[in-house]
Amino acid sequence: MKHITTPEEIEEVIPSEAEEILHHGHVPPRWSGALWFDKALEGVVGAAIVAELVVILLNIMVRVITGDSVLWTQEVSEIALLTIAFIGGAIAYPKGAHMSVQALIMRLPAAWKPYLAALVDWLVLVMSAGTFALFVPTLLQQLEEKTPILQLPVFWVSLPFSIGMVLIAWFALLKLWRQERRPVLAAAGMTAVLFVLVLGVQPIFYYASPNALLAVVLAVLFILLFLGLPIAFVLALASGIYLYLGGISDVSAIPIGMASGAKGFVLLAIPFFILAGTVMNSAGLTLPLARLVDALIGHLRGGLLQVVVVTMYIFSGISGSKVADVAAVGTTMRGMLEERKYPRGEVVAVLSASAIMGETIPPSIVLLILGSITTISTTTLFLAGFLPAAFLALVVMALVFLRAKKQGGIASPKATWRARGAATFFAIPTLLLPVGMVVGILSGFATPTEVSSVAVAYAFILAAAYRRGSKRLLGDTLRETTTTAGMVLFIIAAASPLAQTLAVAGVSQQIHDLMSGLGDSPLLFMLFTILLLVIMGQLLEGLPAVLIFAPLLLPIAVDFGVNPVQYAMVLIISMGIGSFAPPAGVGFYVACATAHETVERSLKHFWPYLIAVFLGLLVLAAVPWFSTFLPAVAGLIPF
Repeated sequence: MKHITTPEEIEEVIPSEAEEILHHGHVPPRWSGALWFDKALEGVVGAAIVAELVVILLNIMVRVITGDSVLWTQEVSEIALLTIAFIGGAIAYPKGAHMSVQALIMRLPAAWKPYLAALVDWLVLVMSAGTFALFVPTLLQQLEEKTPILQLPVFWVSLPFSIGMVLIAWFALLKLWRQERRPVLAAAGMTAVLFVLVLGVQPIFYYASPNALLAVVLAVLFILLFLGLPIAFVLALASGIYLYLGGISDVSAIPIGMASGAKGFVLLAIPFFILAGTVMNSAGLTLPLARLVDALIGHLRGGLLQVVVVTMYIFSGISGSKVADVAAVGTTMRGMLEERKYPRGEVVAVLSASAIMGETIPPSIVLLILGSITTISTTTLFLAGFLPAAFLALVVMALVFLRAKKQGGIASPKATWRARGAATFFAIPTLLLPVGMVVGILSGFATPTEVSSVAVAYAFILAAAYRRGSKRLLGDTLRETTTTAGMVLFIIAAASPLAQTLAVAGVSQQIHDLMSGLGDSPLLFMLFTILLLVIMGQLLEGLPAVLIFAPLLLPIAVDFGVNPVQYAMVLIISMGIGSFAPPAGVGFYVACATAHETVERSLKHFWPYLIAVFLGLLVLAAVPWFSTFLPAVAGLIPF
């Protein structure tokens, strides 16, 4: 088990491990299997990403030259996407990269933790092995079915899901094998008791009301969350328990729902966005942007803290991870900030507030996914995100300005026009990446998937041209992308059956009835859901919470007379506040690690910024104009 003792070691840790470092001081242990097997799995997922990248770029070339698309790319894309989602998601599990809630675990006695760790691994083993067993009949049935274009057995399309479940079960067994026997055996007994309990109480729920069943399942969901079970597995288990206890549908709907939840051509943009952002981070391509912004506004009161906000506005959303955005901008600018004596706690606060602000800035994976699961187009969401983020950026910058004298720090000297021109010259190639992606998608010239694939190619060309990064840049970034993209897509897959289950349970109508009983005020509805979503953003992180609650709440918002585009922006920013707000907001802890500051000293700096961003969110909830103006000007929604 590797212990982190120096700031330099923290920088080498992948973002997904930052929370574990902050809480426990070490990197989660790797699984003890053969190294070649580990690398082989990463190679398979990496090859799927590269193959899909080549296929998409080929399709773009053919379409530009001939005006026609290559039809078989859809089927190849589906196999590649499922490979990334489920084999990549399996790889993420032993690396400790899956999101989980550690707020309670951190405060428990040390003697309890081995028992909880073993219980989590047993639950993961039961869930993955059970899901595979439930999917086997469907897999065998698909042996006789063929895909429409390439005439491949549908079996091959679904095989990555099955392999992923088997791998997760295998990794869980390996993790259990490495632990002390007493906790493992005790946790096995607890798991068996829970399993028998679920089987035994099923007859009771034949006569119970749907609300009682839902309350029990939600209680189980939150218990599993606070036990530290990774969020993706919590979502799948909760939906399986609900379907089984209620007798609403066969539990085989869970693996089918997970497999179908990870499909969709638009989801291919996710690994490409993540890869492009990872290349930029690894190659240090954020530095020219930071220097340009410093040359333009670094002389203002607040100096480099103002630069942090604007740089985050430009850079946000490219990597697909708020953690990666914070790490990229924070590590790039940390030397400059320390040299000019900015308090580290203030740096943490501004980084965190800027990351919340950047939730709606395109190209954003959250916006992309929201467009894929709702009736709002991705183009509309992308356009709608600019002004809310700009408004919150101004709120944060104003607070930086007001606090500058008290907090200290030396503003940059005012740059000459020649220095600004030179900074612009060096930053333009990097700036073209986010600008080009946004313009390509908004113009309708290409799909988000096609734009993101071009962005990956451009990022590698730019890294080579700047001679940044090592000769192993492709391998290193692919390896990191397999973990991050696998984790994100696995969560999307796991959230799909739970979202369907909650829809079947009529949760949306129950929320509607509850709010109608309190009055028909749209502002009251907005305030209620903002508080709900901030809490859910804490517990489920931003992405899972969006996947579950957006389909439930958007129709209700429309019934209350709230513009759905405005509500989408409010929903996303609320989730973002939850993801960064203490005590469970992971993003805040990552910002602390990035700035090399303790949580305790950072908190007193962060509260004013958190309150300011929350008040800014209330303004966005009360004034639709910020969210609707640009889409209305573009003719995408009515004025």
